[in-house]
Amino acid sequence: MNVPRMVGRSVINRTVQVLLVSAVLSGCASAPSSAPTPITSMSQIEGRWEGTITEGFAGPQQFYEITIHPDGSFVAQYGGNWQWGKVTLNDGVASFQVTAPGTSTGSLKYYAGPGKRSLMMNSTFGNWSVQATAVN
Repeated sequence: MNVPRMVGRSVINRTVQVLLVSAVLSGCASAPSSAPTPITSMSQIEGRWEGTITEGFAGPQQFYEITIHPDGSFVAQYGGNWQWGKVTLNDGVASFQVTAPGTSTGSLKYYAGPGKRSLMMNSTFGNWSVQATAVN
């Protein structure tokens, strides 16, 4: 009578394996598959963007909205939180500095396509990251 128990375990093991592979593949599908586009002008990234902010390495996600102005200043909102800061460009590479509340710095990567334009923001110390797509 141990045969059904062994068959049941192998079905459960196979199911867990399929779920794990699916989770890994769906995570990879959400990340841009091409190299970032160099940002030579603030006009490439100015405007409104919407997406998610992830707190920590794999922490909770929240809706995130950011508006980048032509001078590089930005305002963002997620949950009940607001952020203000500035994006700067240097030889096609963008970085940002959050000036309030508190301070934070990091990199900003821009992906022109295919499909919708998108941004990825990663804080220097890895305590949060953003993935967003252009609204306008």
